[in-house]
Amino acid sequence: MSVNWPGLPPERVTADPIERRLYARDLAPVPAIMVAPFFRTLPDWVARPADAAQTAALIGHAARERVPVTPRAAASTSYYNSVPLRAGLVLDVNDLRDGPDLDPARQTVRVGPGLTWFDLDDQLRQRGFAVKAYPSSAVAATVGGWISMQGHGLGSLQYGGVGEHLVSLRVVLPNGELVTVTRDTDPPLEWFVAAEGTLGVIVEAELSVRRRPHAEAQHVRAYTSVAELGASVAALARSEPRPFTVFFGDAGYLDLLKQGGFHVPADPAAGARGLLMAAYEGEPDEIRRGQAVLAGLAGRELPADTALDEWALRLFHLRTKRAGPSLLAAEMWLPIENVASYLRDVAQLAARTRVTIGTYGLALTPAQAQVMSLYPADERHTASYLAAIGFTKALYDLGARLGGRPYGVGLWNTAYLGRLFTGRQLAALRARKARLDPAGLLNPGKLYAASFPLWPIAFGPGAAVLGAAHPFLNRRAA
Repeated sequence: MSVNWPGLPPERVTADPIERRLYARDLAPVPAIMVAPFFRTLPDWVARPADAAQTAALIGHAARERVPVTPRAAASTSYYNSVPLRAGLVLDVNDLRDGPDLDPARQTVRVGPGLTWFDLDDQLRQRGFAVKAYPSSAVAATVGGWISMQGHGLGSLQYGGVGEHLVSLRVVLPNGELVTVTRDTDPPLEWFVAAEGTLGVIVEAELSVRRRPHAEAQHVRAYTSVAELGASVAALARSEPRPFTVFFGDAGYLDLLKQGGFHVPADPAAGARGLLMAAYEGEPDEIRRGQAVLAGLAGRELPADTALDEWALRLFHLRTKRAGPSLLAAEMWLPIENVASYLRDVAQLAARTRVTIGTYGLALTPAQAQVMSLYPADERHTASYLAAIGFTKALYDLGARLGGRPYGVGLWNTAYLGRLFTGRQLAALRARKARLDPAGLLNPGKLYAASFPLWPIAFGPGAAVLGAAHPFLNRRAA
């Protein structure tokens, strides 16, 4: 198919097969047998616009030519959120990095979607300000990508999710129209938060920011009981003053670190069942009061230099991949009062199947935690890797029994739409899509409905069988 891209310099669009292949996957390797028969993940073109005007021209022309468009930035998830399913055009927005344009009086910043959260926060701190929250993948994750996803991470416990920090967005709609949306416009700003690039492409975000904190403190505590660990996570999430963030990891997570050759602050071989890291940021008096709450909880306080080391590694939890050769994961929201039960159930599943499962997470709100359960896999052995993917369902099922639901949708989690949304919520989401993108050209195949082979009637039983076979096949592959 030959389509010209008017208004775009030739060096900003390519049909080179080698370059296009780089955009046919995301963070996780997926066996071709799960992809090639059902989806066209190799794009026909890749374009890298330099500004909002070029972005709007690209999307408008694609709409007129009925070419599917898949927005992409860091592609730092494993859900295929930013992988094309119907070929077409991949829109790489990494060059949209304008700003940050700081307004100190209003305490807001305007920034392009391609800037990473690490760089944004670093530049703001040099000017006496800071972002209110950032993802644990901040080194790679972009501003636009995190807004388009769930947008909760470090700092959300104290300041809320990124959707609460947004003042306005400039968005290119699926017809190529460039609009500014706020909470009072039609469509409203909220429609584009966690829409995963299916309703529009963000070309600028305006965010509220905070003054750089006057003081901060980090503490790490080791636990010999997951019940006490879970109770401490819940207590801190509901305490005042609220910690900036609360991180927790279980014995399996510590084991993965150890297998990867990393230092562990608390050794499972010596009876450690997990650790907790609490970070406070704000005024000195707030921090002293928070530390008093922390001191009254269970667990053993580890040395201050250990806490500083762990804080320095807060953006590198996936270093556990070194224990691989690969890691697969189930990431979910979970009621915070059920964290201990989930950690207990995962430990029992790991013991029963003889699969190392490491779980870590963050307290995101007084009521909700985000947990990530990881386990080793090897994509070089297709049968065992397919079974490992099925094992993820077993973890999601554990979480579901405790009120949990998957975090993020993309393609792969469309199999769990019934857990993610009520029927009314899903109908509302589909109505938005039909209104703004009636041709279904923007990031098609994601979020709103499951594609075969992810239809629940087929996926559920199939994944259960694969998951049950995973421990056996994993041992054979090893």
